[in-house]
Amino acid sequence: MIRVSECLECYSCQNIADPDECRNTSECSSGQSCSLQTFQAGSVLHFNMGCQTNQLCSSSAVGQNSIIGRSSQTRRQSTCHECCSADRCNTYLCAHRKPSECTDDEKLDCALLNSLFNVCADVHHAKITCPKFCGLCQLVDGNWAEWASWSSCSTTCENGKQSRARSCTNPPPSNGGLNCTGPAVDWKICTNQLCPVHGNWSDWSTWSDCSVTCDVGLRKKTRTCTNPRPDRFGDNCYGDASEYTVCQKDTCINPVHGNWSDWSTWSSCSVTCDVGLRKRTRTCSNPKPNRYGDYCVGDQSENIVCLTEPCNTTNGVLSSWGSWQSCSVTMCRKGHAVAFNAHGLKVVNYVNVFPTVIFNEGNAYNNSTGYFTAPVDGIYYFTVQICSQANNYIYFFLEKGRSRVENWERLTASIQSSSGYSSCASASSPVKLTRNEHVWVHMLNQYTPLHIYADGQDVWISFTGTLIQEL
Repeated sequence: MIRVSECLECYSCQNIADPDECRNTSECSSGQSCSLQTFQAGSVLHFNMGCQTNQLCSSSAVGQNSIIGRSSQTRRQSTCHECCSADRCNTYLCAHRKPSECTDDEKLDCALLNSLFNVCADVHHAKITCPKFCGLCQLVDGNWAEWASWSSCSTTCENGKQSRARSCTNPPPSNGGLNCTGPAVDWKICTNQLCPVHGNWSDWSTWSDCSVTCDVGLRKKTRTCTNPRPDRFGDNCYGDASEYTVCQKDTCINPVHGNWSDWSTWSSCSVTCDVGLRKRTRTCSNPKPNRYGDYCVGDQSENIVCLTEPCNTTNGVLSSWGSWQSCSVTMCRKGHAVAFNAHGLKVVNYVNVFPTVIFNEGNAYNNSTGYFTAPVDGIYYFTVQICSQANNYIYFFLEKGRSRVENWERLTASIQSSSGYSSCASASSPVKLTRNEHVWVHMLNQYTPLHIYADGQDVWISFTGTLIQEL
């Protein structure tokens, strides 16, 4: 067991004649050694025994090559009283006794060795030979505690590592003692079952050639789940194993541009009386365009006006209709445009004369007589509008013929009545005229502005005609 005190136990007696007679002891302080001093009292030699500081016999107090404390046989001087570093060594100067648990080697004189060789400067050698003299009784070198348990394996599959640790605490180093030597952590390999291998995609392949040699096709690239391939229940790759892109090649078929077929025959007239339409068609099928060709340019159908017997009731004697003259759009004469537009009021022999002429192409309308004279054979269209004063009745007609006194034909029959406010009525009709035939507006009575209303600005009494088709 290591002593906790660094003190030496020395005999302690004053002014005695025989050191062997001293039985008292005392503990020295740190840095002291047991001493034996001699002095003369008369003719008798006396002794003082106890502790004394080490500096009395330090190497600095004597000359070079001198022996401190004693010679090899006897003491050299009486002023140097230090003996050795053993307990109770001062019965006989520097005569060693049996060492205690924390004492110096009984074969060594540590005080002498420190004087000669300064052994206390080498702590880790001095603690073996002279720990008490050098004040090293409380120096403790560190020592390892027991190893801790091994840790868990660092991996859950395949090879990993386990570790265990120990601490320098049995005891820990203190008062300048050495630390523990060796590793504080120990490692070893641990082995588990093999890990699963999760799949991973390889690089994409290059794009393949186009799937067609003409027109539009597809190109493809692929990848495989082999980098690495999944194993031992590992995950498969996520995503598509192939991708596609559109590729365009030259067209497989030469373009075929469309062309019209022949015209069909003209259809029958769309009405059984008055004016209608006849129609013919053609198709873009001579040849039919393919998807790279142009469609035909132009109309797919054509229409012409057809005139049948009038639907209206007529007065006078009607001549029978002649046969239709064959005509098509390309065969009829071009260039005739006959139209007029007139308004106003002047009833002459029951014929309404429109003195104000707005438009009169070819002077077909006579604003003195109220007659429209056809300049060419053709189909014409006429419209008349009559407005009446409030609370009046007005009868008016569109008629055609050579004159009012010859055979004539009534085209329309209309009545205009108003109650409380002035208002207007209109009538219209297509008609076939031969050259120099007339059309007029016939009034049932000799109406005056008391019956007919027109202000010339917002309300017009008007008569309009135009050539639709020349025959």
